[in-house]
Amino acid sequence: MFKSFAARLSIVFFLSTALVLLGLFSFFYFKAAKLRDDAFKQYLENLTEASANLIPGEDVRAVPLEPGCETSSDGQALIKKLQSIRSVDKDVFDVYIMVPDPDPGFLRFVTNADRERTPVGCGERYDIREDPGMRAGFMSSYADMVPGTDKWGTWVSAYAPLKTRAGETVGILGIDIAQQTVAEIRGEFFGLFLLSMGVCLGLSLATGLLCSFWLTKPIRQTVKGMEIVAGGNIEHKLEHFAEAEFERMSGIFNRMTDSLKRMMHELAETVRENERVKRELEIASEIQESIFPARPPEVEGLEIEARSVPAKEVGGDYFDFLPVPSKDQTGFIIADASGKGLPGTLYMTRSRSVFRVISSEESSPGETLNRSNNYIAADASSGKGMFITVLYLIYDKDKKQMRYANAGHYHPLWYKGKERTFADSEISGIPLGIVSGQTYLEETIQLASQDLLVLYTDGVIEAKAEDGRMFGVEKLKKIIEENSSLGAHDLFAKIEAGIKEFIGKAPPFDDLTLIVIRVK
Repeated sequence: MFKSFAARLSIVFFLSTALVLLGLFSFFYFKAAKLRDDAFKQYLENLTEASANLIPGEDVRAVPLEPGCETSSDGQALIKKLQSIRSVDKDVFDVYIMVPDPDPGFLRFVTNADRERTPVGCGERYDIREDPGMRAGFMSSYADMVPGTDKWGTWVSAYAPLKTRAGETVGILGIDIAQQTVAEIRGEFFGLFLLSMGVCLGLSLATGLLCSFWLTKPIRQTVKGMEIVAGGNIEHKLEHFAEAEFERMSGIFNRMTDSLKRMMHELAETVRENERVKRELEIASEIQESIFPARPPEVEGLEIEARSVPAKEVGGDYFDFLPVPSKDQTGFIIADASGKGLPGTLYMTRSRSVFRVISSEESSPGETLNRSNNYIAADASSGKGMFITVLYLIYDKDKKQMRYANAGHYHPLWYKGKERTFADSEISGIPLGIVSGQTYLEETIQLASQDLLVLYTDGVIEAKAEDGRMFGVEKLKKIIEENSSLGAHDLFAKIEAGIKEFIGKAPPFDDLTLIVIRVK
């Protein structure tokens, strides 16, 4: 068989094609691998720098470097921020904060997000004498793609400085990604290239068997054209052949280079667009996070716990503690904009400014919603079906009264602790932004010691289990009743745990926002 000219020509053609393809794929693989690593490094630096901007240096200084500091309110707030940063990317293993040690060869831990698998003690020293990259993190964002190993494992790490509002650097924020995760990403990338090269080699073998019966000159010209393309000149075209078979091959080859050029251009455009969208969502998430209160206010006679969790990167829920004209009163607001994702977030962010300005001028919940509705309804977005449901309450600490008005939102759950029963609430109105000139009625709740008020959005009671069942108001009431003796923080945790247990592995149905108020 191998004495046949056709067979030998087929083998020579196949081997030549294989070498060209190997060179072509090797060239593009190493180029793509470098671009991938550079993009991953840049992504880590950007993520770490953006995350560091969310943590003021004053918050870091407020945590004492002594055992048990993670249980303090400042320590807990810092841990929650780190956990929120870690949740941005599922590949992030841990996020932590370190500050300088008197010995320049060491840094000291403040706290970290992953406390179950990589617990650190407040003030625990960390040797950096063989890791100068961590020192670079005090100057600017820095990602070290060379894996480092410590007592918790092997990581690829990135660092960024933490600064006070005055610009003073007080520490660094560190983000760790497990080396195993990085290796898996690179392995998948390499596997795709191997599969592509295998497919192309198989096609080249079939082509070689067919081309073995053709004249050697067209074959040499074809191989030469492939070598030119393998060298990076995808503009190259094969000349026309007199033989019909080779003329067809010339056309296919030229269309292939055109397709390759078009695909490379489209791929580059897609990558740029994806990066732009991803960055915009990250910025939107940072902006939304910044509008929520960092922690509930200290109100005499009340325990307060509140938090909002978006179903997507960003959401349309909103809660706040608003300024009111009287220093003896505190405003509570919880709202939900129509639509999920970025449109709801933008609409709610614009409306938030209206709430804050008007609430500082009005001591009446109903009048605050009346004026807010007129402003919001005049917005062009309202004509596109956008609206907001709002529940606004003002607490008078001297009278222990909560006056409120409702614009299409869920009624507050008022649990009377001494009577061990829920009180009904009837007043409501249409959501804000639909039509101007509305009048919103008020209702007054006379609170007593041990009473509970729970405010929520539809992400709580409409949370769905894997079989489609909804959580519902009755299940929420049952959790409140069974845990009515707990403080606001612990009751909040019970409700949150109940929702997570109910939905199981099902994705979040909607943004989840909850405020728990307990009368001391």
